[in-house]
Amino acid sequence: MMKESGDALKIRILDGAAALFIEKGIDNVTTRELTEHLGLSRSHIYHYFSDWQTLCVAALARYTESELETFSAGIAEMAPADQLEAMIANYLPDAPDAVWLLYSSLWQRAVHHKAYAALAESVIDKWVALTREIFAAGTARGDFRVEDSARVARQFSAMLYGYADTLIINPSAEKYREAVSDIRAFIRLVV
Repeated sequence: MMKESGDALKIRILDGAAALFIEKGIDNVTTRELTEHLGLSRSHIYHYFSDWQTLCVAALARYTESELETFSAGIAEMAPADQLEAMIANYLPDAPDAVWLLYSSLWQRAVHHKAYAALAESVIDKWVALTREIFAAGTARGDFRVEDSARVARQFSAMLYGYADTLIINPSAEKYREAVSDIRAFIRLVV
């Protein structure tokens, strides 16, 4: 059996941590659980990461980047209007799920820790950039009539984040339908 390279082991640690975070929640995962899950010793973990928080931030960064790449690839061939619908479905599942709760944990940690705050801001910026590209592409195709794609992307994203936060606190089918309806009405107004 070939020995695992350092880069491969580091990625396995990050992916294993993210999987456990999704399964159990960030606050409910310990170094011991991670090492048992991966079949590694603590020294392997701390060889690559100076402390638990550094590992958590790196695992979340890798996971969120991968999720954005996967989502972007999945909508690449869609028309811009359909891409916006896909974003609504991605941001606002009809019931909270483990990934949604993971993002909520990241936002909560961002309030108190600079490293998490920097990551959360980076994640938001990347999703807003994707949204801006969608609005710009729709305008270039003549599907939308948006004068300022960056501004509309920020507004659209703020609505998505706001409704996601509202729905995660006290989800209901009625609130979900209302949120989706409001966002679709906004789209019709601006595009």
